[in-house]
Amino acid sequence: MKPMEEPEPAGSLPPPRRPVILDVDTGIDDMVALLIAATAPELNLRGVTCVAGNVELQHVARNTGKILRLVGRGDVPVSIGASRPLARRLRTAYDTHGPTGTGYVELRGEDRALGTTDYTAIPASRYLAAHAQRHPGEVSVVALGPLTNLGAAISEGLNLRDGMREVVWMGGTLEERGNTTETGEWNACVDPEAAEMCLAQGALTKIFPLDATQDVLFTMDDLRGLPDTHLAGIVRDAVRFYVAFHRQADGVNGCYLHDPVALIASLLRPELVTDTVTERLACDTSEDPDLAGSLYRSDARDRPAATIATAINPEGMRAELLMRLARACGAPPG
Repeated sequence: MKPMEEPEPAGSLPPPRRPVILDVDTGIDDMVALLIAATAPELNLRGVTCVAGNVELQHVARNTGKILRLVGRGDVPVSIGASRPLARRLRTAYDTHGPTGTGYVELRGEDRALGTTDYTAIPASRYLAAHAQRHPGEVSVVALGPLTNLGAAISEGLNLRDGMREVVWMGGTLEERGNTTETGEWNACVDPEAAEMCLAQGALTKIFPLDATQDVLFTMDDLRGLPDTHLAGIVRDAVRFYVAFHRQADGVNGCYLHDPVALIASLLRPELVTDTVTERLACDTSEDPDLAGSLYRSDARDRPAATIATAINPEGMRAELLMRLARACGAPPG
């Protein structure tokens, strides 16, 4: 096993900002990832694509647009994607993320002091394809929810492996107990067919399963260092709901922020990944509810392998995430 690839050493000039598209089903941890991606000086957030998952699509789209406006990034295009999985009924996680996806706070109503978000008329699968065609091999995609939008793009003829610089997915579990079934993680279980389509094509360059994202537990005490702003209050109210869920479901006094951990470890601080494996994976698409969405190692030689993070430096990740979140919460709205 080896750590993730180290970033290239900085030269005399700062490296160009990396173009990124986030694919989200905006619940609580997606919200934190969005805030960090929208304010990271290293990233050029080209757009955000929305997919149903943690909550229904209308909540995902509203949450995404509101969060971007709250952090002064209403300029980032938001593309509306799939409202249901490729072949299954939608399942949502209100018990985990609250009635609209943001815990004890609901991002409703309009604030005229904030700008408007550019909701593009191009659906998510075509939005991804347009970037691959216009900027082949340049854009990194970070998928933080079910892979329905990516699966739809593949079914429409997009070669994600060649068209994008890399595709990162927060999803699945290898050795850790699943958080949806005994062997299944939420994002994989919501749309197993899309996950299998992406794995079979080799679309996923890096995968961050529960094995890595659950290496660091965040508590409410960790959020004491956030600035005293309206946005920080929203974050605290959302995470407080998440902590309450994990306390009841897992018996832990904290929560796992899977999505921002995957974002930081893949694009911003890859040296925080301390172990990886390279595997050919497949996703179970059977009708058995206890098995569908489970990842397993594939013997198919024609199936491309992916790099899978299996361990993360917990203290380094905690410090990095909280520093970036504090910066985001202090950003002026616009």
